[in-house]
Amino acid sequence: MPTPKPKPKPTVLRGKAAVDAYKKSLTPAEIAKVEALAKAAIEKKYPGMFVPETRTTGGIRRNSR
Repeated sequence: MPTPKPKPKPTVLRGKAAVDAYKKSLTPAEIAKVEALAKAAIEKKYPGMFVPETRTTGGIRRNSR
């Protein structure tokens, strides 16, 4: 009885190849929705730090001498 051959491991995409494969599986509308949700999550965790449109202050305040 012949021994069965082991199945090859599936290739794991990393980096830019993984991003490109993920984008090919989504429509442009879905990509825009995911990016909007990601921006909203970052804005919720760090308000005003990464999305400058939502800042409430005019800039950096410096002590006057």
